[in-house]
Amino acid sequence: MRRAMVASILTVAVATTACGADTQDKSSSGAKEIEVLYRVEPSWPHLEKMLKQAKTQFEAAHKGVTIKLTAVQGTNEVYYTKLALLNRSAESAPDVYLHDTFQVNADVAAGKLAPLDDYLKTWPDWAAQYPDSVKQAAKGPDDKIYGVPISTDTRGLWYSKDIFAKAGIQTPWEPKTWADVLTAARAIKQKVPGVVPFSMYSTKPHGEAATMQGFEMLLYGTPGGTLYDDTQKKWVAAGKGFTDSLGFINTIYRENLGPKQADAFNPKLGEKIGQDWFPNGKLGIDLDGAWMAAAWKPTSTKPWPQWTEKMGWTPMPTQNGEAPGAVSMSGGWVMAMSSYAKDKKDAWDFISTATNKENTLLYSVGTGDLAPRKDVAADPKYSADNPSVKFWSDLASVTHYRPAYEVYPKVSAEVQKVMEAMTTGSKAPDAAAKDYADALPGVVGGPDKVISGS
Repeated sequence: MRRAMVASILTVAVATTACGADTQDKSSSGAKEIEVLYRVEPSWPHLEKMLKQAKTQFEAAHKGVTIKLTAVQGTNEVYYTKLALLNRSAESAPDVYLHDTFQVNADVAAGKLAPLDDYLKTWPDWAAQYPDSVKQAAKGPDDKIYGVPISTDTRGLWYSKDIFAKAGIQTPWEPKTWADVLTAARAIKQKVPGVVPFSMYSTKPHGEAATMQGFEMLLYGTPGGTLYDDTQKKWVAAGKGFTDSLGFINTIYRENLGPKQADAFNPKLGEKIGQDWFPNGKLGIDLDGAWMAAAWKPTSTKPWPQWTEKMGWTPMPTQNGEAPGAVSMSGGWVMAMSSYAKDKKDAWDFISTATNKENTLLYSVGTGDLAPRKDVAADPKYSADNPSVKFWSDLASVTHYRPAYEVYPKVSAEVQKVMEAMTTGSKAPDAAAKDYADALPGVVGGPDKVISGS
Protein backbone atom coordinates (compact mmCIF):
# COMPACT_ATOMS: atom_id res chain seq x y z
CA MET A 1 0.00 0.00 0.00
CA ARG A 2 1.09 2.03 -0.23
CA ARG A 3 -1.90 3.80 -0.71
CA ALA A 4 0.39 2.39 1.13
CA MET A 5 1.61 3.30 -0.39
CA VAL A 6 1.91 3.04 -0.46
CA ALA A 7 1.26 3.40 -1.47
CA SER A 8 -0.80 2.29 -3.56
CA ILE A 9 -0.89 2.54 -7.17
CA LEU A 10 -0.23 -0.52 -9.29
CA THR A 11 0.07 -1.15 -13.05
CA VAL A 12 0.10 -4.33 -15.05
CA ALA A 13 0.73 -4.76 -18.75
CA VAL A 14 -1.22 -7.87 -19.69
CA ALA A 15 -0.97 -9.87 -22.87
CA THR A 16 -4.41 -10.36 -24.31
CA THR A 17 -5.28 -13.66 -25.91
CA ALA A 18 -6.85 -14.65 -29.18
CA CYS A 19 -8.22 -18.13 -29.78
CA GLY A 20 -5.41 -20.34 -31.02
CA ALA A 21 -3.28 -17.32 -31.92
CA ASP A 22 -0.04 -15.82 -30.65
CA THR A 23 -1.02 -13.58 -27.74
CA GLN A 24 0.90 -10.69 -29.30
CA ASP A 25 -1.02 -10.80 -32.61
CA LYS A 26 -4.10 -8.63 -32.31
CA SER A 27 -5.42 -8.34 -35.81
CA SER A 28 -5.51 -10.18 -39.11
CA SER A 29 -2.73 -7.89 -40.31
CA GLY A 30 -0.42 -9.27 -37.64
CA ALA A 31 -0.15 -5.96 -35.74
CA LYS A 32 1.07 -6.32 -32.19
CA GLU A 33 -0.78 -5.09 -29.13
CA ILE A 34 0.44 -4.84 -25.55
CA GLU A 35 -2.38 -4.36 -23.08
CA VAL A 36 -1.54 -2.32 -19.99
CA LEU A 37 -3.75 -3.12 -17.03
CA TYR A 38 -3.59 -0.68 -14.13
CA ARG A 39 -5.41 0.29 -10.97
CA VAL A 40 -7.11 3.68 -10.86
CA GLU A 41 -8.78 5.90 -8.29
CA PRO A 42 -10.69 9.09 -9.08
CA SER A 43 -8.41 10.98 -6.70
CA TRP A 44 -5.17 9.51 -8.07
CA PRO A 45 -4.86 10.26 -11.81
CA HIS A 46 -1.06 10.51 -11.93
CA LEU A 47 -0.28 6.97 -13.02
CA GLU A 48 -2.80 7.09 -15.85
CA LYS A 49 -1.33 10.38 -17.08
CA MET A 50 2.14 8.85 -17.12
CA LEU A 51 0.96 5.74 -18.96
CA LYS A 52 -0.85 7.76 -21.62
CA GLN A 53 2.28 9.81 -22.22
CA ALA A 54 4.42 6.66 -22.41
CA LYS A 55 1.93 5.07 -24.81
CA THR A 56 2.22 8.03 -27.20
CA GLN A 57 6.01 7.97 -27.08
CA PHE A 58 6.27 4.22 -27.50
CA GLU A 59 3.85 3.96 -30.41
CA ALA A 60 5.59 6.80 -32.25
CA ALA A 61 8.85 4.85 -32.07
CA HIS A 62 7.37 1.39 -32.68
CA LYS A 63 5.19 1.38 -35.77
CA GLY A 64 2.82 -1.55 -35.82
CA VAL A 65 2.82 -2.02 -32.04
CA THR A 66 -0.14 -0.69 -30.06
CA ILE A 67 -0.35 -0.08 -26.31
CA LYS A 68 -3.85 -0.75 -25.00
CA LEU A 69 -4.54 0.88 -21.64
CA THR A 70 -7.13 -0.92 -19.50
CA ALA A 71 -8.11 0.43 -16.08
CA VAL A 72 -9.11 -1.67 -13.06
CA GLN A 73 -11.14 -0.16 -10.22
CA GLY A 74 -10.62 -1.55 -6.72
CA THR A 75 -8.32 -1.89 -3.75
CA ASN A 76 -4.76 -3.17 -3.91
CA GLU A 77 -5.99 -6.54 -2.72
CA VAL A 78 -8.58 -6.71 -5.52
CA TYR A 79 -5.93 -5.74 -8.02
CA TYR A 80 -3.41 -8.33 -6.87
CA THR A 81 -6.10 -11.01 -6.88
CA LYS A 82 -6.68 -10.11 -10.53
CA LEU A 83 -2.95 -10.34 -11.25
CA ALA A 84 -2.65 -13.72 -9.55
CA LEU A 85 -5.46 -15.08 -11.72
CA LEU A 86 -3.82 -13.77 -14.88
CA ASN A 87 -0.47 -15.25 -13.86
CA ARG A 88 -1.85 -18.78 -13.68
CA SER A 89 -1.00 -19.47 -17.31
CA ALA A 90 1.25 -18.20 -20.08
CA GLU A 91 -1.81 -17.46 -22.23
CA SER A 92 -3.23 -14.87 -19.83
CA ALA A 93 -0.11 -13.75 -17.95
CA PRO A 94 1.01 -10.09 -18.03
CA ASP A 95 3.79 -8.94 -20.35
CA VAL A 96 4.89 -5.97 -18.26
CA TYR A 97 3.59 -4.72 -14.95
CA LEU A 98 4.31 -2.34 -12.14
CA HIS A 99 5.12 -4.20 -8.97
CA ASP A 100 5.33 -3.23 -5.32
CA THR A 101 8.90 -4.05 -4.28
CA PHE A 102 7.79 -6.30 -1.43
CA GLN A 103 6.10 -8.66 -3.93
CA VAL A 104 9.01 -8.98 -6.35
CA ASN A 105 10.87 -11.87 -4.73
CA ALA A 106 7.70 -13.93 -4.40
CA ASP A 107 7.19 -13.67 -8.16
CA VAL A 108 10.88 -14.38 -8.82
CA ALA A 109 10.64 -17.57 -6.76
CA ALA A 110 7.50 -18.55 -8.64
CA GLY A 111 9.25 -18.04 -11.99
CA LYS A 112 6.90 -15.24 -13.04
CA LEU A 113 9.47 -12.49 -13.72
CA ALA A 114 12.25 -12.16 -16.30
CA PRO A 115 15.64 -10.70 -15.32
CA LEU A 116 16.48 -7.39 -16.99
CA ASP A 117 20.27 -7.42 -16.60
CA ASP A 118 21.06 -7.92 -20.29
CA TYR A 119 18.88 -4.94 -21.24
CA LEU A 120 20.16 -2.75 -18.41
CA LYS A 121 23.75 -3.23 -19.57
CA THR A 122 22.94 -1.46 -22.83
CA TRP A 123 20.72 1.26 -21.30
CA PRO A 124 22.89 4.28 -20.38
CA ASP A 125 20.30 5.64 -17.94
CA TRP A 126 20.73 2.69 -15.56
CA ALA A 127 24.38 3.41 -14.82
CA ALA A 128 24.10 7.19 -14.97
CA GLN A 129 20.78 8.04 -13.28
CA TYR A 130 19.93 5.38 -10.69
CA PRO A 131 21.73 5.41 -7.32
CA ASP A 132 23.00 2.04 -6.13
CA SER A 133 20.58 2.04 -3.21
CA VAL A 134 17.62 2.46 -5.57
CA LYS A 135 18.87 -0.31 -7.85
CA GLN A 136 18.52 -2.78 -4.97
CA ALA A 137 14.74 -2.33 -4.92
CA ALA A 138 14.09 -5.16 -7.37
CA LYS A 139 17.16 -7.33 -6.88
CA GLY A 140 16.35 -11.01 -6.57
CA PRO A 141 18.02 -13.61 -4.36
CA ASP A 142 20.16 -14.51 -7.38
CA ASP A 143 21.48 -10.91 -7.50
CA LYS A 144 19.72 -10.28 -10.82
CA ILE A 145 17.57 -7.19 -11.38
CA TYR A 146 13.87 -7.76 -11.98
CA GLY A 147 12.48 -4.26 -12.32
CA VAL A 148 13.18 -0.58 -13.03
CA PRO A 149 12.05 1.73 -10.20
CA ILE A 150 9.53 4.46 -10.94
CA SER A 151 9.42 5.70 -7.34
CA THR A 152 10.74 5.38 -3.85
CA ASP A 153 9.49 6.85 -0.57
CA THR A 154 9.95 7.50 3.13
CA ARG A 155 7.51 7.78 6.02
CA GLY A 156 6.99 10.02 9.02
CA LEU A 157 4.42 12.22 10.76
CA TRP A 158 2.21 14.88 9.20
CA TYR A 159 0.38 17.30 11.53
CA SER A 160 -2.11 20.17 11.39
CA LYS A 161 -0.63 23.46 12.64
CA ASP A 162 -4.08 24.90 13.29
CA ILE A 163 -5.13 21.99 15.49
CA PHE A 164 -1.80 22.08 17.31
CA ALA A 165 -2.33 25.78 18.03
CA LYS A 166 -5.77 25.08 19.49
CA ALA A 167 -4.32 22.26 21.60
CA GLY A 168 -1.51 24.49 22.88
CA ILE A 169 1.24 22.40 21.28
CA GLN A 170 4.27 24.36 20.13
CA THR A 171 5.32 24.16 16.49
CA PRO A 172 7.52 23.18 14.82
CA TRP A 173 6.74 19.94 16.62
CA GLU A 174 9.70 17.65 17.25
CA PRO A 175 8.66 14.58 19.28
CA LYS A 176 11.59 12.62 20.69
CA THR A 177 9.78 9.46 21.87
CA TRP A 178 6.54 7.53 21.41
CA ALA A 179 5.40 9.07 24.70
CA ASP A 180 5.73 12.54 23.14
CA VAL A 181 3.47 11.46 20.26
CA LEU A 182 0.85 10.09 22.65
CA THR A 183 1.05 13.21 24.82
CA ALA A 184 0.27 15.38 21.79
CA ALA A 185 -2.62 13.12 20.75
CA ARG A 186 -4.07 13.25 24.28
CA ALA A 187 -3.82 17.05 24.33
CA ILE A 188 -5.69 17.24 21.04
CA LYS A 189 -8.43 14.94 22.35
CA GLN A 190 -8.84 17.06 25.47
CA LYS A 191 -8.63 20.54 23.98
CA VAL A 192 -9.91 20.12 20.42
CA PRO A 193 -13.01 17.92 20.65
CA GLY A 194 -14.57 16.56 17.49
CA VAL A 195 -11.32 15.85 15.63
CA VAL A 196 -9.30 12.66 15.22
CA PRO A 197 -6.14 13.13 17.30
CA PHE A 198 -3.98 10.48 15.58
CA SER A 199 -4.39 8.27 12.52
CA MET A 200 -2.47 5.25 11.27
CA TYR A 201 -3.36 2.24 9.12
CA SER A 202 -3.98 -0.79 11.32
CA THR A 203 -6.43 -3.20 9.67
CA LYS A 204 -6.38 -5.90 7.00
CA PRO A 205 -8.28 -3.85 4.37
CA HIS A 206 -5.20 -1.61 4.17
CA GLY A 207 -2.85 -4.52 3.55
CA GLU A 208 0.79 -3.54 3.32
CA ALA A 209 0.00 0.03 4.34
CA ALA A 210 -0.90 -1.33 7.76
CA THR A 211 2.17 -3.55 8.00
CA MET A 212 4.79 -1.23 6.59
CA GLN A 213 3.82 2.31 7.46
CA GLY A 214 1.97 1.28 10.56
CA PHE A 215 3.53 -1.61 12.45
CA GLU A 216 7.05 -1.59 10.99
CA MET A 217 7.37 2.15 11.63
CA LEU A 218 6.96 1.22 15.30
CA LEU A 219 8.88 -2.07 15.42
CA TYR A 220 11.98 -0.79 13.63
CA GLY A 221 12.11 2.09 16.11
CA THR A 222 12.47 -0.28 19.10
CA PRO A 223 15.84 -1.54 20.36
CA GLY A 224 16.86 -4.29 17.95
CA GLY A 225 13.36 -4.42 16.47
CA THR A 226 13.11 -6.36 13.22
CA LEU A 227 10.99 -8.99 11.51
CA TYR A 228 14.02 -10.82 10.09
CA ASP A 229 17.52 -11.42 11.43
CA ASP A 230 19.92 -10.91 8.53
CA THR A 231 22.86 -12.44 10.40
CA GLN A 232 21.15 -15.70 11.26
CA LYS A 233 18.89 -15.52 8.20
CA LYS A 234 15.83 -16.38 10.21
CA TRP A 235 12.47 -14.78 10.98
CA VAL A 236 12.06 -13.28 14.42
CA ALA A 237 9.21 -14.37 16.67
CA ALA A 238 7.50 -11.74 18.76
CA GLY A 239 9.75 -10.19 21.42
CA LYS A 240 9.50 -7.10 23.61
CA GLY A 241 9.74 -4.64 20.71
CA PHE A 242 6.99 -6.50 18.85
CA THR A 243 4.71 -6.50 21.90
CA ASP A 244 5.47 -2.85 22.68
CA SER A 245 4.57 -1.91 19.10
CA LEU A 246 1.23 -3.64 19.48
CA GLY A 247 0.85 -1.84 22.79
CA PHE A 248 1.19 1.55 21.11
CA ILE A 249 -1.58 0.67 18.66
CA ASN A 250 -3.71 -0.68 21.49
CA THR A 251 -3.28 2.58 23.42
CA ILE A 252 -4.35 4.64 20.41
CA TYR A 253 -7.64 2.78 20.10
CA ARG A 254 -8.42 2.05 23.77
CA GLU A 255 -7.99 5.75 24.62
CA ASN A 256 -10.06 6.81 21.59
CA LEU A 257 -7.13 8.70 20.11
CA GLY A 258 -7.54 7.12 16.66
CA PRO A 259 -10.19 6.91 13.95
CA LYS A 260 -13.57 5.37 14.68
CA GLN A 261 -13.79 1.67 13.90
CA ALA A 262 -15.74 2.25 10.69
CA ASP A 263 -13.00 4.56 9.43
CA ALA A 264 -10.19 2.28 10.60
CA PHE A 265 -11.66 -0.50 8.42
CA ASN A 266 -12.50 1.77 5.48
CA PRO A 267 -10.29 0.90 2.47
CA LYS A 268 -10.58 4.56 1.40
CA LEU A 269 -9.26 5.97 4.68
CA GLY A 270 -6.30 7.47 2.83
CA GLU A 271 -8.63 9.50 0.64
CA LYS A 272 -10.54 10.77 3.67
CA ILE A 273 -7.31 11.88 5.33
CA GLY A 274 -5.96 13.71 2.29
CA GLN A 275 -9.14 15.17 0.83
CA ASP A 276 -11.28 15.80 3.90
CA TRP A 277 -9.74 15.43 7.35
CA PHE A 278 -6.59 17.50 6.95
CA PRO A 279 -7.98 20.22 4.63
CA ASN A 280 -11.09 20.63 6.82
CA GLY A 281 -9.35 20.57 10.18
CA LYS A 282 -10.58 17.15 11.32
CA LEU A 283 -7.25 15.41 12.01
CA GLY A 284 -4.31 16.30 14.22
CA ILE A 285 -1.52 13.81 13.41
CA ASP A 286 -1.10 11.19 10.69
CA LEU A 287 1.58 8.49 10.39
CA ASP A 288 1.97 8.39 6.63
CA GLY A 289 4.22 8.78 3.62
CA ALA A 290 6.09 11.40 1.62
CA TRP A 291 3.43 11.30 -1.10
CA MET A 292 0.69 12.86 1.06
CA ALA A 293 1.34 16.33 -0.39
CA ALA A 294 0.26 15.11 -3.83
CA ALA A 295 -3.34 15.17 -2.61
CA TRP A 296 -3.14 18.95 -2.25
CA LYS A 297 -1.21 20.00 -5.35
CA PRO A 298 -2.76 22.00 -8.22
CA THR A 299 -2.72 18.79 -10.29
CA SER A 300 -4.86 16.97 -7.70
CA THR A 301 -8.59 16.41 -8.08
CA LYS A 302 -9.11 18.55 -4.93
CA PRO A 303 -6.27 21.08 -4.68
CA TRP A 304 -5.54 22.69 -1.30
CA PRO A 305 -3.29 25.70 -1.97
CA GLN A 306 -2.97 26.53 1.74
CA TRP A 307 -1.34 23.24 2.70
CA THR A 308 2.19 24.63 2.75
CA GLU A 309 1.18 26.99 5.57
CA LYS A 310 -1.31 24.74 7.35
CA MET A 311 0.67 21.50 7.50
CA GLY A 312 3.80 20.44 9.34
CA TRP A 313 5.95 17.34 9.01
CA THR A 314 8.39 15.69 11.40
CA PRO A 315 10.22 12.36 11.77
CA MET A 316 8.65 9.44 13.61
CA PRO A 317 10.75 9.12 16.75
CA THR A 318 12.24 5.88 18.03
CA GLN A 319 10.52 4.33 21.05
CA ASN A 320 12.55 5.99 23.80
CA GLY A 321 14.75 8.29 21.76
CA GLU A 322 17.31 5.61 20.94
CA ALA A 323 19.88 6.48 18.27
CA PRO A 324 19.53 7.60 15.56
CA GLY A 325 16.45 9.24 17.12
CA ALA A 326 14.11 8.71 14.20
CA VAL A 327 12.87 5.88 12.02
CA SER A 328 11.51 5.54 8.50
CA MET A 329 10.53 2.74 6.14
CA SER A 330 11.10 2.84 2.40
CA GLY A 331 9.61 0.93 -0.48
CA GLY A 332 8.43 1.94 -3.90
CA TRP A 333 7.33 0.57 -7.24
CA VAL A 334 9.20 -1.02 -10.12
CA MET A 335 8.23 -1.84 -13.67
CA ALA A 336 8.88 -5.52 -14.27
CA MET A 337 8.76 -7.91 -17.21
CA SER A 338 6.88 -11.20 -17.15
CA SER A 339 8.84 -14.35 -17.85
CA TYR A 340 5.92 -15.31 -20.12
CA ALA A 341 6.28 -12.23 -22.37
CA LYS A 342 6.55 -13.48 -25.97
CA ASP A 343 8.27 -10.39 -27.33
CA LYS A 344 10.67 -9.40 -24.60
CA LYS A 345 12.41 -6.75 -26.70
CA ASP A 346 9.18 -4.77 -27.13
CA ALA A 347 8.37 -5.36 -23.47
CA TRP A 348 11.73 -3.92 -22.47
CA ASP A 349 11.35 -0.98 -24.82
CA PHE A 350 8.08 -0.09 -23.13
CA ILE A 351 9.72 -0.31 -19.69
CA SER A 352 12.59 1.97 -20.73
CA THR A 353 10.12 4.41 -22.33
CA ALA A 354 7.82 4.54 -19.31
CA THR A 355 10.77 5.13 -16.98
CA ASN A 356 12.60 7.76 -19.01
CA LYS A 357 13.22 11.17 -17.44
CA GLU A 358 10.17 12.86 -18.92
CA ASN A 359 7.71 10.22 -17.74
CA THR A 360 9.33 9.73 -14.34
CA LEU A 361 9.24 13.50 -13.79
CA LEU A 362 5.54 13.65 -14.67
CA TYR A 363 4.80 10.83 -12.24
CA SER A 364 7.03 12.10 -9.42
CA VAL A 365 5.70 15.66 -9.57
CA GLY A 366 2.13 14.42 -9.57
CA THR A 367 2.40 11.77 -6.85
CA GLY A 368 4.82 13.42 -4.46
CA ASP A 369 6.83 10.19 -4.39
CA LEU A 370 10.58 10.53 -4.10
CA ALA A 371 12.26 10.40 -7.50
CA PRO A 372 14.39 7.31 -8.23
CA ARG A 373 16.34 9.08 -11.00
CA LYS A 374 19.10 11.61 -10.28
CA ASP A 375 18.14 13.85 -13.19
CA VAL A 376 14.52 14.02 -12.02
CA ALA A 377 15.54 14.83 -8.45
CA ALA A 378 17.71 17.66 -9.77
CA ASP A 379 14.99 19.13 -12.00
CA PRO A 380 13.53 22.42 -10.62
CA LYS A 381 10.01 21.22 -11.47
CA TYR A 382 10.39 18.32 -9.05
CA SER A 383 10.32 20.44 -5.90
CA ALA A 384 8.81 23.67 -7.25
CA ASP A 385 5.52 23.48 -5.32
CA ASN A 386 6.47 21.04 -2.57
CA PRO A 387 8.58 22.50 0.26
CA SER A 388 8.53 19.15 2.08
CA VAL A 389 10.59 17.27 -0.54
CA LYS A 390 13.99 17.84 1.09
CA PHE A 391 12.70 16.68 4.48
CA TRP A 392 11.32 13.42 3.12
CA SER A 393 14.43 12.83 1.01
CA ASP A 394 16.69 13.37 4.03
CA LEU A 395 14.85 10.64 5.95
CA ALA A 396 16.67 8.15 3.74
CA SER A 397 19.50 8.42 6.27
CA VAL A 398 17.38 6.63 8.92
CA THR A 399 15.25 4.43 6.71
CA HIS A 400 14.76 0.65 6.74
CA TYR A 401 13.56 -1.79 4.10
CA ARG A 402 11.21 -4.70 4.45
CA PRO A 403 12.66 -8.23 4.42
CA ALA A 404 11.16 -8.78 0.99
CA TYR A 405 11.79 -12.50 0.73
CA GLU A 406 9.43 -14.93 -0.92
CA VAL A 407 7.37 -15.57 2.23
CA TYR A 408 7.20 -11.93 3.34
CA PRO A 409 3.64 -11.36 2.03
CA LYS A 410 2.47 -14.21 4.28
CA VAL A 411 4.35 -12.78 7.26
CA SER A 412 2.79 -9.39 6.53
CA ALA A 413 -0.67 -10.94 6.58
CA GLU A 414 -0.01 -12.34 10.07
CA VAL A 415 1.12 -8.90 11.25
CA GLN A 416 -2.11 -7.41 9.95
CA LYS A 417 -4.13 -9.94 11.93
CA VAL A 418 -2.58 -8.95 15.25
CA MET A 419 -2.76 -5.24 14.41
CA GLU A 420 -6.45 -5.65 13.74
CA ALA A 421 -6.86 -7.30 17.14
CA MET A 422 -5.43 -4.12 18.68
CA THR A 423 -7.78 -1.98 16.64
CA THR A 424 -10.87 -3.86 17.78
CA GLY A 425 -9.63 -4.64 21.28
CA SER A 426 -10.30 -8.35 20.83
CA LYS A 427 -6.96 -9.29 22.44
CA ALA A 428 -4.32 -7.83 24.71
CA PRO A 429 -0.91 -7.02 23.17
CA ASP A 430 0.91 -9.94 24.81
CA ALA A 431 -1.76 -12.44 23.73
CA ALA A 432 -1.70 -11.14 20.16
CA ALA A 433 2.10 -11.29 20.11
CA LYS A 434 1.91 -14.94 21.16
CA ASP A 435 -0.56 -15.63 18.35
CA TYR A 436 1.96 -14.19 15.88
CA ALA A 437 4.81 -16.24 17.34
CA ASP A 438 2.69 -19.40 17.15
CA ALA A 439 1.68 -18.74 13.52
CA LEU A 440 5.10 -17.69 12.22
CA PRO A 441 6.72 -21.14 11.74
CA GLY A 442 3.78 -22.27 9.65
CA VAL A 443 4.13 -19.41 7.15
CA VAL A 444 7.94 -19.31 6.82
CA GLY A 445 8.62 -23.01 6.36
CA GLY A 446 9.07 -24.50 9.81
CA PRO A 447 10.41 -23.79 13.32
CA ASP A 448 14.01 -24.11 12.11
CA LYS A 449 13.54 -20.85 10.21
CA VAL A 450 12.48 -18.88 13.32
CA ILE A 451 14.34 -17.46 16.28
CA SER A 452 12.93 -15.99 19.48
CA GLY A 453 12.61 -12.24 19.71
CA SER A 454 14.49 -10.36 22.40
